[in-house]
Amino acid sequence: MESGKFDRERLVRRTKLYVPANREKFVAKAWTRGADCIILDLEDAVAPTDKASARRMVKDDIPIVSRGGAEVQVRINREFEEEDLDAIVVPGLTSIMIPKCETVADIQRVDHLVTKLEKERGLPLGKIQFDLIFETARGIIRMEDIAEASPRIVSMTTGQADLSVDLGFTRYPELNFDQYFYPENKLLYAARAAGVQAHGMGAQNNADYVSVSEGKEAMLKACRYAYRTGFMGTSVIHPAWVEAANEGFSPPLEEVSLARRVKEALDEAYARGEGSVSVDGKMYDVANMKYVNYLLIRADAVEKRNAGKAAALAAAGGAG
Repeated sequence: MESGKFDRERLVRRTKLYVPANREKFVAKAWTRGADCIILDLEDAVAPTDKASARRMVKDDIPIVSRGGAEVQVRINREFEEEDLDAIVVPGLTSIMIPKCETVADIQRVDHLVTKLEKERGLPLGKIQFDLIFETARGIIRMEDIAEASPRIVSMTTGQADLSVDLGFTRYPELNFDQYFYPENKLLYAARAAGVQAHGMGAQNNADYVSVSEGKEAMLKACRYAYRTGFMGTSVIHPAWVEAANEGFSPPLEEVSLARRVKEALDEAYARGEGSVSVDGKMYDVANMKYVNYLLIRADAVEKRNAGKAAALAAAGGAG
C-alpha cells in the first residue's frame, strides 16, 4: 500500500550528502554545500571506538547542518540501533537511514522504537521518515515486502559495496551494469509498487559516486542516466557531487518546456472534443498527458525546493 505520509512526486531529495557526525569541521561546512539532505553518519564513517561520542553529538549537529535549508537524516548502526535511536529522535530530525535491511520485522522493530520515543518526547507521531538500504542478497530477495513494512518509508536504495561482499565478487567499474542489473532494477519496481522513491545511481558502467576525478560533466552524465532510468536522487560522500546530482536528478529544462507546450495543446484539443494533437511533428494523446502532468509537478517541486534552500542560505549569511 502507498504510504500516504508524503507525496512521492513532490518530495525533493536529489542529493543526500554523507557527513560523519563526529567530524566537526565537516559538520560546520555541510550547510553550505547545497545538498537537499544531509546524512549525519553514525555507521561506516565513524570508527568503532568513536560510536558513543558521535551519537552524543547528533543533537547539536542537526541545527548546524540544516542552516542552509537541507533536511537532516541520520544513518544508524544496526548493532546499536536502540542507543542510536535514543540519541537521534529529537526535534529537527527528518528521516532515519536504516542500513542492512533484510526482513519486515527489522523495519517494524525500528518503527516501534521510534514511535515510542516520539510519544515520550512529545514529537509529532509518524512524522520521522525511513530511508532503507539493501546490502545483502537476503534483503534483495525480500525487497518487495520490506518496502511496504512501514508507512514511514519514503525511499530505498542498494548499498553496492556491501552487496558485492555478500555476493562474493570484486567490483569492477567496467562490469557494474552486469553485476548490479538485477538488484537495481528490482529496486525500481519494488519502490514504485510501494509508492516510495528509488534512489541511487542504478546499474551503469564506469560510474562511481566515490570518484570525483572525472569532473562535473562526467558526474552529471552519470546522474542524468540514473534519473532517466527511474531513480529520483542519490547519496554522495563528497561535496563535489552535489551540484551535478542536483542538476542530474532535476527534470531537464528543455523537457519541461516541451511538456508545458504539449499540455497547453492537449488542453485546447480536449476543449474542441479532440483526443490527440501534434506538437513539433509528433502526436500526443491522453497517455502522454499523464507523463506531462507528472513532469510538471516534479519540476514545480524542484523549483520550490531550490527557492527554499536559497532563502535559508541567504538568511543564514550565504555560503560563508
